[in-house]
Amino acid sequence: MQNNNFITPKEGLFFLSLGGIGEIGANCYLYSCDNKWIMIDLGLTFADDQYPGIDLLLPQVDFLDQIKDNLEAVIISHGHEDHAGALSYFVDKINCPVYATGFACSLIKNRLKEFGKLDLIELKVIDIKKTLKLKNFTLNFISTTHSIPEPYSIIIKTKYGNLLHTADWKIDSQPLSRNKFDQKSFQKLGNEGVLALIGDSTNADSSQKSKSESEVRDEFEKIFSRYNNRIVTTCFSSNIARIESIAYAANNNNRKIVLVGRSIKKNIEAAKENGYLLKTNNIITEEESKYLPKENIVIICTGSQGEKRSALYRIAYNSHPSINLEKGDVVIFSSKDIPGNEKSINNLQNLLIRQKIEIITSEDELVHVSGHCYADEIIQMYQWIKPYISIPVHGEPKHLEAHLKLAQMSQVPVTKVLENGTCFKIAPEKPEIYDKIQVGKLIVEGKNIYKSDESFIKDRRKMSFQGLILISLIIYNDFSLHKDIKITNKGLPIQNSIKVDTYFKENFLQDYIKLSKEEKSSDEIIADLVKKILRGYMKTNLGKKPEVKVHIIRL
Repeated sequence: MQNNNFITPKEGLFFLSLGGIGEIGANCYLYSCDNKWIMIDLGLTFADDQYPGIDLLLPQVDFLDQIKDNLEAVIISHGHEDHAGALSYFVDKINCPVYATGFACSLIKNRLKEFGKLDLIELKVIDIKKTLKLKNFTLNFISTTHSIPEPYSIIIKTKYGNLLHTADWKIDSQPLSRNKFDQKSFQKLGNEGVLALIGDSTNADSSQKSKSESEVRDEFEKIFSRYNNRIVTTCFSSNIARIESIAYAANNNNRKIVLVGRSIKKNIEAAKENGYLLKTNNIITEEESKYLPKENIVIICTGSQGEKRSALYRIAYNSHPSINLEKGDVVIFSSKDIPGNEKSINNLQNLLIRQKIEIITSEDELVHVSGHCYADEIIQMYQWIKPYISIPVHGEPKHLEAHLKLAQMSQVPVTKVLENGTCFKIAPEKPEIYDKIQVGKLIVEGKNIYKSDESFIKDRRKMSFQGLILISLIIYNDFSLHKDIKITNKGLPIQNSIKVDTYFKENFLQDYIKLSKEEKSSDEIIADLVKKILRGYMKTNLGKKPEVKVHIIRL
């Protein structure tokens, strides 16, 4: 729900995040200049154990209804799902063009086709060499490097001053894609003057040094040369440079590439549409791979985050129709653990290890480099840009605080860690919080979305911790009870179900006969009585308060 008391500011320059602050993912940032708005990114994030059975969460974007007629553009900074993945769910709230580079557009189109919504949105390809002019904003784009093709930072020019929205970035001196890090444009912008920098915080708490994607390519070639068995690599399916590196290393070790997983195949199609991977000619089908010795195969698959529907998960559980691993095979996790996924990843890796399959991670070899800037790069950016205001985004609280300290060390006059839903006035006059709106998360179930406090999620959560009891009662027209009362329990350590049945029947009958005819006619009163008796027994004997579902049949 949005804050109904929130008054949209008519004049001034404002920043408002609907998602992406205090968390990794669900990036969604709004800028307002004299009541004209632009949105940068509309992403999703992974669900955690708080949402049983749910894989994805979306930012709550009800506020878009309030500014729908004044929203001039949606800008997608790059094609990662945490920046573009929620777009398909919210096309009905977007009444303006959506801009993205070619590769990101291809990914977005594929997703919109799945939802049958491709014709419901105006998708425009960005030429980062050209200026995008809107009514109250003028946008320019600076090429950066990241773990996906065609990332860029966004210069937002307004009558109040210039802003820099960095999006996700790092400095890669030897990138493998067409994208180069355009240091000169950042320095030029800093010389022109920047009012505020809104920047990536993911690795702000780390003093590591960024490594180049080209170093990973060299490492893969060395690793592949050491093994004679089947090799499986798993990485983010949008990391086209990584996939290309694996393919090159495989080719130089007389191996063919097998792609396993729907998203990785879709992303490679999108890459080829935009001129990437055109020289990668050693890819074969799963069917063709059956006729090659395992020492001549490298499998690239989805599942680096331990997702239960992923290709690697099915392979590990021997449920994949065409890929089976054997003792001595090796699985390379060429990715970073996204916060919240550590448990799933560990479980998957342990399963593979128990099958005598060797595991290689970035802790063992240089099989992954981060796509995000570390502390020294952030300091370098501040030295180039010299902003008046710093607003850290894209990170958990520890990352945001670390970014804030780096900005302060860089002599930025105003540094501010905000929260999602906080509308911050950047200009004119003193920067300050203007107001707050209510924000939160929506849950994805299939292709449908629901509020995060829906009753079925509360029930799942309670059942996962407390268990479930199902009970069926038959009541006749004369209010007599059928002698068979069926009680079923799930997720409870009940050793003697007969004892539970006996206790319930004795106590329920004693209380039931005391009810008036009017009370016996009420399913609600009877259900409450059932719940009171069963929960009392479970609390006393098991220390649990299970969810109790009562099914009353009247004959």
